[in-house]
Amino acid sequence: MQSLHISTSALRAVQNVIDVTSNNMANIDTVGYKARDAQFSELLYDRMDKQPDKDKSDRMTATGLPIGSGVKVGMTRLNMAQGSVKQTDNPTDLMIEGNGMFMVRKQFLDANGQVRFENGQPVEEYYATRNGNFHLQMAGNGLYNLVTASGDTLVDDRGIEVELDIPAGGEFSISPTGQIMINGAPTTDSISLIRINNPDDYEHAGQGRLLVATDVAGLANVQSLRPDETTIRQGMLEGSNVEMNQEMIQLMMAQRAYQLNARALSISDQMMSTANMLRSR
Repeated sequence: MQSLHISTSALRAVQNVIDVTSNNMANIDTVGYKARDAQFSELLYDRMDKQPDKDKSDRMTATGLPIGSGVKVGMTRLNMAQGSVKQTDNPTDLMIEGNGMFMVRKQFLDANGQVRFENGQPVEEYYATRNGNFHLQMAGNGLYNLVTASGDTLVDDRGIEVELDIPAGGEFSISPTGQIMINGAPTTDSISLIRINNPDDYEHAGQGRLLVATDVAGLANVQSLRPDETTIRQGMLEGSNVEMNQEMIQLMMAQRAYQLNARALSISDQMMSTANMLRSR
């Protein structure tokens, strides 16, 4: 019976690996996407102690025969390697070269389209992302915000909106250190990046986002990057870091492992069927 459980656990684990690999391949063109690597973990061992005395006398290892219980997917680790470069020449497209992530804020609206409040505080969430595909959106004060396609607003490491005072017909640019310039003149505003030491500790919210905090108070644990620690490239986007050849190799290995364990499961079933036939005679 143990072989059935071992093969079954392996089939489930390999199926999870195929799911992770498929998701990586599906997002090969997703801006800012980071590939995930599935890692296996062995299950607990059983020990068989019913051995002949003659085997125990000269045994050099611990008493008992260890028999594994199978395998599982221990975790899927996020690969934070730099992705490919996509040249867009769009001034609102930003790419991070090196470490760091943008921080964006999502505010929840009520039925009238106004920001929803609870206990006197706005209901909002803060996310970290490598997706720098922004566009300009005018705020109520006449200034412009950088907003993602899903409506999240770019903020600094304190949760304050990044605002651009662009006159009619004016142009803005962003220096490699994140300083915002209007018509070539530097301003006091800049784009700050944050550091995520272990992305797997945060909740993944889709669209390449990591949930950092559910309110401003939660931003106390966010670490900001110095301007000289990373570089921002304007008019570029970071593509996914999925390597198709590696994913195809992983897919073939998972397929072979699935076939092998399915075969082991079938053989175990045949052996038990044979044993039942012998006992019935």
